[in-house]
Amino acid sequence: MRYTEKDIRNIPLTEFMAALGEKPVKSFEDMKLYYAPQRDDPEPMLVVNTSTNKWYDYATDQTGDIIDLAALKMNPALYMNPHDFILKYMNEYEQGKELSAMVRRPQQPTIINLDIKKVKLTDFMKALGQEHPVAADGNLRIYNVPYDANPGPTMVINTETNLWRDTKSGAYGGIYDLAYELTGSCNMSELNRYISSEMSVLEKSKDKEQNTEPDKQEQEPDKPQRKMRL
Repeated sequence: MRYTEKDIRNIPLTEFMAALGEKPVKSFEDMKLYYAPQRDDPEPMLVVNTSTNKWYDYATDQTGDIIDLAALKMNPALYMNPHDFILKYMNEYEQGKELSAMVRRPQQPTIINLDIKKVKLTDFMKALGQEHPVAADGNLRIYNVPYDANPGPTMVINTETNLWRDTKSGAYGGIYDLAYELTGSCNMSELNRYISSEMSVLEKSKDKEQNTEPDKQEQEPDKPQRKMRL
């Protein structure tokens, strides 16, 4: 949200106080007690009435609205108009809240349309960071086990059947079984999301590589030199 001149009188004083870095010390129904933002008092002296959106200062017996409070708080050498002071602080405050919300918001992985049963295990291993097998023998590919704390080359993938077996632990199966070993989840929805998110990263990296490859320009054949007429 971005505040403009027409919004100023509708801004809650409690929001303006928050933008100034002030929090209520006490609250009672519609009344909130603050330290006066324009002074360095030892005691909280400013009361905000949230129902009327007005404030009262016990120390000076002054009262007013948001514009009056801004006029007391602002530095006249920097601001000619309290409206400018209010808009600056409120918009910076709103921007800070938006940035904080973005930081706290968990990023959802991009899920691609994928027929998981048709995903090759060798491609899934690429998505897990193993671009190439440790060894190959015919239709067998040997990889380091991705779910073991001490990974070793004990995982064998059969590219014809698209199945795998761990010669160390005896675990075996298809892509869902491998995803289970990696996540510990038996929930099919969670396994689908996990596999799709891992594969989407692989697809993005492929697209990036394709976009960064320079276009190969065909070289024009050398033009025959004109012979001198004798």
